[in-house]
Amino acid sequence: MEMIIIAWRNVFRNKRRSILNIIALTLASGLMVLGLGWVQGYHTYIYKAMQNFESGEVQLIPDGYLTESRRMPLDLNLEGYRDLKERLKSIEGVREATGRIDFSLRLSNRAESVYLVGRGIDPGSEANTTVLSDYISAGSYLSADEEGILIGKELADRMGVAPGDTVYVVVQDKYGVENFSDIKIAGIFHYGFPPIDKNVVFLDLASAMRMLDMDNQVTRVVMRMDEGISPAEGTKLLQKEDLPGEIHSWKTFAQATVSAVRADTNSFYIILVVLYLLIVLGLLNSMSMSVHERTREIGTLKAIGMKKNQVVALLMTESAWMALISAAAAVLISLPMIWYLGSVGLDISSQMPNTIPVPFGEQFYADFRLRHFLIAFGIATLSGLLGTLRPARRAARLLIAEAMRGGGLG
Repeated sequence: MEMIIIAWRNVFRNKRRSILNIIALTLASGLMVLGLGWVQGYHTYIYKAMQNFESGEVQLIPDGYLTESRRMPLDLNLEGYRDLKERLKSIEGVREATGRIDFSLRLSNRAESVYLVGRGIDPGSEANTTVLSDYISAGSYLSADEEGILIGKELADRMGVAPGDTVYVVVQDKYGVENFSDIKIAGIFHYGFPPIDKNVVFLDLASAMRMLDMDNQVTRVVMRMDEGISPAEGTKLLQKEDLPGEIHSWKTFAQATVSAVRADTNSFYIILVVLYLLIVLGLLNSMSMSVHERTREIGTLKAIGMKKNQVVALLMTESAWMALISAAAAVLISLPMIWYLGSVGLDISSQMPNTIPVPFGEQFYADFRLRHFLIAFGIATLSGLLGTLRPARRAARLLIAEAMRGGGLG
């Protein structure tokens, strides 16, 4: 305890070097916390965006559908959708389940035709599973009681159509028979994400079943789990149930997104490590100089009976105190930025490239966790201790007379 008190006093007695070291450790700690929170926010935001816009958290698909998914097979399907939906929703942990049918179609306004991806959706359940209903820019969302189609804004502008207009749809049903149907545009959606806005249209599930000759059949069921149940936990939970088909986490259907996020994360970490090392290199030099300037003091301590290991312990304890002070300073200095990035966020939607494989949304938020602070302060403390250890051991080995002359560490 006495050594801890002496080390605390020494921190404030050697003000100039202590202040420089504390500033360096504070910058390193603050940078690490902000960097880790930013990367975690990127993970959380992109993954949540993918789940909210497209994939849900867990999906049930027919056996073998995954290997044939490129051709969007209708012959591989889940039968008895309505009963299956209720059964899934009765499972503890499942908040919502919604059926979909993905298929190819040709959409025409008589003046031109375009080939698109069609998606039959269960309007009420889909609204509780994804955010599609929140992105209707004109007209209205789909209804379970009335046939309709949702078209992306860019596609609607290109074809010159608006809500209430009739468009014509040509599809091949599950038997390969070509069916033609006219359907009214219920609304225009606008994700601000061209790959979906230009290439995907949404139909009410009843219309899709009728056109595709799929009575009470769907090609997948998308689920959202209760709060606190992660997609991985939900997947394991549902895999224990005796369900028709295969249960997969959302990541199975978002490989491009997951790969892009991992690549970006690795780049973020490399940049963070390089910046941290630049600060730490200056810190290590400052720590070494701090010990060098105190060789006479160290000689005096040895002359009055302090042993080598006690000298090293004293200097290391001083470094630990500086690390704790730096941690507190880093928290105080970082709090405004942490609050802003975590609560207000940054509007970077206009700067996101169209090639990113996920609709990014409008506002980015960092995601700060307790472990980020512990990691940052642990690394900063370790850096300070390592920066002190080598010169402290060298100083402790000096002969008393040599240390009193102030030499021997150069």
